[in-house]
Amino acid sequence: MSDLTPAPLPADVDLAILGAGPAGCSAASWLAQLGHRVALIERGDQPCAALQSLRFPQHWVLGEPGESLAALGQRYAAQVRGQTGVHLVVGQQAVQLDWLSGEGWQLRLDDGRLLRCRALMLATGLRPLLPGSLYPRPAQARVLDSIALATQRSQLPRGRTLLLGAGDNAAENALFLHEQGHQVTLWSRGDWRAQQALVERIHALAPAIALRLHTPVPTQVVADAQGVSVHSSSHGHERFDHVAVLLGFEPEPSAWLLVGDALQRAGISAPSQPLRDEARFAQLGLFVAGDASARQHPCVQTALGDGVVAAKRVQEWLQPPRENQAPPALRRNNRQVIHISGLRFGANLGLLDFEREGPQPIQVDAEINLGAQMIVSRDADIGHVLDYRRIRSIIIEECTAEHTDLLEAMLGKLCTRLMKLAGVVGVRIKVTKLEIFPDCQVAISAECGQW
Repeated sequence: MSDLTPAPLPADVDLAILGAGPAGCSAASWLAQLGHRVALIERGDQPCAALQSLRFPQHWVLGEPGESLAALGQRYAAQVRGQTGVHLVVGQQAVQLDWLSGEGWQLRLDDGRLLRCRALMLATGLRPLLPGSLYPRPAQARVLDSIALATQRSQLPRGRTLLLGAGDNAAENALFLHEQGHQVTLWSRGDWRAQQALVERIHALAPAIALRLHTPVPTQVVADAQGVSVHSSSHGHERFDHVAVLLGFEPEPSAWLLVGDALQRAGISAPSQPLRDEARFAQLGLFVAGDASARQHPCVQTALGDGVVAAKRVQEWLQPPRENQAPPALRRNNRQVIHISGLRFGANLGLLDFEREGPQPIQVDAEINLGAQMIVSRDADIGHVLDYRRIRSIIIEECTAEHTDLLEAMLGKLCTRLMKLAGVVGVRIKVTKLEIFPDCQVAISAECGQW
């Protein structure tokens, strides 16, 4: 039976996983060994299909130096194929999801089959960020995304190669292509985001690797059979043999969009934009694993580990409560947030002359996200919680310790200081200048961390 032949699929399982990459395979294997029935659904023709074109040696997966990601993917796929309790379906994807209150999720696949599951996991990975002005559509052979470059770089004909980006991916590829004899230009509208060791190696080779940091990116990229025309306000019209757009990744959104539609039909607040994993979804039996969660640097090894972490969360959610134990929805709430509202005092803030003469009245409103917390039904030692008096003191201290010209800078100081507190995973701050204008108040807010 070929991979594309519809596989036997039970009518219901404990968990359905969308995406059979390293994270999905890891979670499926883990939960199956814990005795759960798992449906592992992959739109490609085999598990870990996205790794099959990556045949160059890698050295970052511990214990597998010099091994290709393609070979690793084949081993992951072989294990999950033989795993009792895993029902593998390839060449299919969910085209509709429905959340059924009290029952779980229902999936409709490409071929019309229906599947019910108590819990649903999204392990659909990432896709490259490709702004339309920089990446022609339909795709052109001479304009590459990060996946195409990784696949083709060893065989890419030598020539003038432009890399758009300044992260690890751009830096590592700049060094590789330079060693292969390419004339490399690295172009970014901002500063380096790559690790310092790579940056130092590139600077040691300059100007052999041409650097254009802090430079407005091209306004147009047009490919033809002979090369790529690049237009920019800073360098006019230029020709390159190849252009690679290496601006990072984003979670692949197709499954998230199906989830959003399902929750809206059920009258539940849908996922936010940009899409991200939220603790409240676990109460609905919805979990995210691997690169799709955006919890860590994208890598095969971190995806494997995150698959296990997500599997343990699913296991906790699926198992029945022990005697006298609250159900999962009460053992952990969506998140615990400390609110400081209407805190008014005089701050050393402002750019104008009169604002430098003395403290200016402001109001600060803050929300401090502590993430998922145990429900506490009795008093506990205050040393085990974040004391909101400390939050109030930090806000006043940061706003009065020294004069700050810009409100934006004060927001940055507050966010940085509060995010360093133990247990804090997200901060929202709003600072209002109360008397800057006679007819209105001016406020700026900022958000950082997880929400």
